[in-house]
Amino acid sequence: MCTAISYKNGSSHFFGRNLDLEMEYPVSTVITPRNYEFELRNMPHIKEHYALIGTGMVIDNTPLYFEAMNEKGLGMAGLAFFKFGYYPPVTEGKDNVASFEFIPYILSQCESVEESRKLLENINIDNTGFSECLPPQALHWIISDEKESIVIETTKEKGLKVYDNPFNCLTNPPTFDYMLWNMSYYINLSGDLVPVRFADDKDGLVEYSRGIGSIGLPGGVDSISRFVRAVFTLRNSKSADEPLKNVAEFFHILSNVQQVSGEDEVKPGEYEITLYTAGGDTKTGVWYHSTYYNPTIYAVDMKKEDLDGKTLVVYPFKKDFVIPFDN
Repeated sequence: MCTAISYKNGSSHFFGRNLDLEMEYPVSTVITPRNYEFELRNMPHIKEHYALIGTGMVIDNTPLYFEAMNEKGLGMAGLAFFKFGYYPPVTEGKDNVASFEFIPYILSQCESVEESRKLLENINIDNTGFSECLPPQALHWIISDEKESIVIETTKEKGLKVYDNPFNCLTNPPTFDYMLWNMSYYINLSGDLVPVRFADDKDGLVEYSRGIGSIGLPGGVDSISRFVRAVFTLRNSKSADEPLKNVAEFFHILSNVQQVSGEDEVKPGEYEITLYTAGGDTKTGVWYHSTYYNPTIYAVDMKKEDLDGKTLVVYPFKKDFVIPFDN
């Protein structure tokens, strides 16, 4: 499955995610310039828009974004929502947007979470698939700027719901309202020095280790555990407000919820891993990524490209492990 975060530190804001799956995808860093025409299936085409950069696949000259940000600093990611996600058919009187179009639909038109809320008021995420080979996948989405985050879910029971996201994090099922409620179990976790509070009489109680405030922090790779652990790490992160240290901190936070091969068997002999970690600095327009077998961090600067063009710019991920020798 996956974990996405919105990370703010000083003057920097990063948005991105881990993609956890058992199968590889031919992903790339994809830049969509302002004059590329988005040919929506059930809505008018979008001919002029904000430029986008993110991770995805390009099929038939169409960018299928897994996560992305736009030049105004708004980020968005779609994460697996198996067994809960539901897309109704095209509905008259609604703005009908297919799930594979949803990220560019929002990011091409909105500068902020506040603007995206308005665009969501009449939206119907419909059940149109990209092709017979690529039917709709059950997803829910996180949208973030440096000020706030929201989560969008569409289920058969509740329809389309927009949740405020005070934790700036999203993983997978169950529904986001449960994730919010579940955090109450962990209100005493702390990254700070904590006193012994078990009893007035502390005889026989030994502070045997550092990090005692984190006892009870879930360590599993399931979606609930990853959500709690990512939020704990995100909220307790301390980093100097320096450009490269902020990049490193963003990757360190997501490394705390990465999945190692063998931890999560999804089918006999098949294991889910963190295929990649990717995200961008919404202030600079630089998109970063590393992969499971190549932890080197690579970067693409969208501002170095012709953002007034009409042609997609694609940089395939470098997945082969390279180890530099010092001698």
